[in-house]
Amino acid sequence: MVISFILDKLLNPGGVQLLELFEKGGVLMWPLLALSFIALMVIVVCLWTTREGAVLPMRLIAPVESYIRRKDYAGLMDLCEQCDSSFTRTLSVVMMFLQRNPRANIDEVREVASAEGSRQANMLTRQISWLADIGSIAPMIGLLGTVIGMMRTFTEMAAGNFEGVKQMQMASGISEAMITTAGGLVLAIPCMLFYVIFRNRIQKRITDMEAAITHILSLISLQMEREQRLGNLARRGVVPEGAPDSQDDTGRTRVRMG
Repeated sequence: MVISFILDKLLNPGGVQLLELFEKGGVLMWPLLALSFIALMVIVVCLWTTREGAVLPMRLIAPVESYIRRKDYAGLMDLCEQCDSSFTRTLSVVMMFLQRNPRANIDEVREVASAEGSRQANMLTRQISWLADIGSIAPMIGLLGTVIGMMRTFTEMAAGNFEGVKQMQMASGISEAMITTAGGLVLAIPCMLFYVIFRNRIQKRITDMEAAITHILSLISLQMEREQRLGNLARRGVVPEGAPDSQDDTGRTRVRMG
């Protein structure tokens, strides 16, 4: 009844009852009512799934770095299972790939991370596409109701005469037919507004996750290069005094997601 309440405030501030206003809109008000409930559920779901904790929990960055520096992939997998988010789901796929393919190079790891990151990004954008669809469909349903109402009014006028009473009935019929168009617009405008808000929010979340995943992959790359360097020294019979903790990671490739 959200549509009827808004229409009541806009068109009948003096007070036609909500149910009466809804009934005047005709049978097509029911599809608009159903779409309004769907839109409300989508908005609630998007508010939950696009929050920072559901996409990129910043508190996990430091523990993830620690696990990777220790090369504790099993512990990192347990951490990802405990804290479900788009970021941890992407990391889980990467860690699983590394465990199954210990000889994989960093380019293959980046490809896996990019593929899973794109899938997570698509899951987020697919949710808000419902709002764009409802925002496009609702005005069309409202316009259809108006056209049907005006056709009915003119048909009734053609069957009678053009006395003043009939003209007043025509005006009344057209005003009632326009209720569906107003209802469609009242539903479509908030849907498109929330769609824009969520789209910008998701773009920011995805960009932040790209940066975090790229940073994690740079740490994995350093681990691989260090192991390769130590392996080469071992094959030559050279025992290094100590392995470097880090090195310059310039030139790393940024992971693109969606």
